[in-house]
Amino acid sequence: MSEVQTHPADDGPKNIGKATSGRRGRRKGVDIKPGTAKQARLEAGLSLGQVAGTEISRTAIYFVETGKAKPSMETLKLIASRTGRPLDFFLSRPSTMEPRSSSGTIEVERLIVAGDHAAALNVAERLLAVERDAEIAARIKFLMATAHLRLAQPVPARRLASSARAYFESTGDLLMTAECLGSEASAAYLVHDPGALALAEGALATCRSLNPPVPITEARLLAIVASVHLTNRNWQEAIDAYELAIAAGDVVQDLRRLSLMYSGLSMAYQELGRFNEASRYAHRALDIHETLSDRLSLARSENNLGVLLMKRGDLVDAQGHIQRALSLFEEAGVEPQRANMLMSMCELQLLRGDLQAAERWAREAIEFATLVSEAVNVGEAHVWLGRIADARGDDSQADAEFTAAFELLQDPTSSLRLSQAHALYAEIHERRGDLGAAVHHLKQALATQQSGSEADSRAATG
Repeated sequence: MSEVQTHPADDGPKNIGKATSGRRGRRKGVDIKPGTAKQARLEAGLSLGQVAGTEISRTAIYFVETGKAKPSMETLKLIASRTGRPLDFFLSRPSTMEPRSSSGTIEVERLIVAGDHAAALNVAERLLAVERDAEIAARIKFLMATAHLRLAQPVPARRLASSARAYFESTGDLLMTAECLGSEASAAYLVHDPGALALAEGALATCRSLNPPVPITEARLLAIVASVHLTNRNWQEAIDAYELAIAAGDVVQDLRRLSLMYSGLSMAYQELGRFNEASRYAHRALDIHETLSDRLSLARSENNLGVLLMKRGDLVDAQGHIQRALSLFEEAGVEPQRANMLMSMCELQLLRGDLQAAERWAREAIEFATLVSEAVNVGEAHVWLGRIADARGDDSQADAEFTAAFELLQDPTSSLRLSQAHALYAEIHERRGDLGAAVHHLKQALATQQSGSEADSRAATG
């Protein structure tokens, strides 16, 4: 007969599943994950009596399901056999262990590593449709979120990562909770959600609570924190977090992640005017992307290097890098974020004085940004059109474009860009000699910047 072990302090029935005569003392109970026994029974469509059978009482199964008793290994094997679940579905594991995998999840991981993210999603969707194991299903959702992020699709990525996190939180798996929070943060900063920093720092705090520590995950989450600071234009904070991520212990074995850190460092140093460091990190990122054949990340790094070269006045080489970035996005058939590179081409042509070409690139950026609902990028493209109209001396058109930009950038997630747009418009009015309007928009720029900083602070502490 199988037996169940009550907790030492439990005053429940002492004869539940009691050993038959001749058996001495109690066997040590097995720690199982809370809720798994009941979940397995309900998903198998069985009653307490059907799981218990003739070998053990229904009350014993009830006490196992409610956590009032630990099952012996014999009892656990009985529950596993009746519900059709493997033993490791029930067994507790340290919070620093990876969730269980299956042949299906391994295949999805292989496709992600190979860079075939669309195929990974196809396989994962088929697996998810038939998967009965809640932990494996959560693992699949996390992998799907990863694939969507690699394809620059933040909305489904965030939804899937959040759903996976709900499961891992319920089972006390802190490592995967932190990983899922990191993916949610990545998705949030891609759409300029001011809550991204709170998510990223929450993920990092969860990771740092683990014992033993998991430096590879910590490095990944530090890189996400850095990326959020980069998006928020907190350049020094971004540099500090990237350097901590790289130093998190010679743990950056993931070359793709390291290349993204180098790319982020390049952007931050560029904005601080430290072009030598920016150039060095940009080339390191490109070298790794080339090695990995990571086309989308390579495209972003090519664009970053192109923008850096523009700021240094090297317009010929800048154009080559930005054109390559656009070609890589076109080859991959990816629409999100392509507007950023189109606006880089717009800026390049404006610097050259080719206003017609600059306008063409800005309008193409609006087209792509509208297609994928990137309202912030649509607004920024209107700012470029306003600058082009100003360069032509067409004041009424410039006013119309800036007005359109201000309307599109009203969302709290775009406060920093709205502040920059007001500052640019203030400069235009100053050149026109309209000092009243210039002062008005300068005040708007300062107020919007302050409002955005307060929103970021609330998001980080909320």
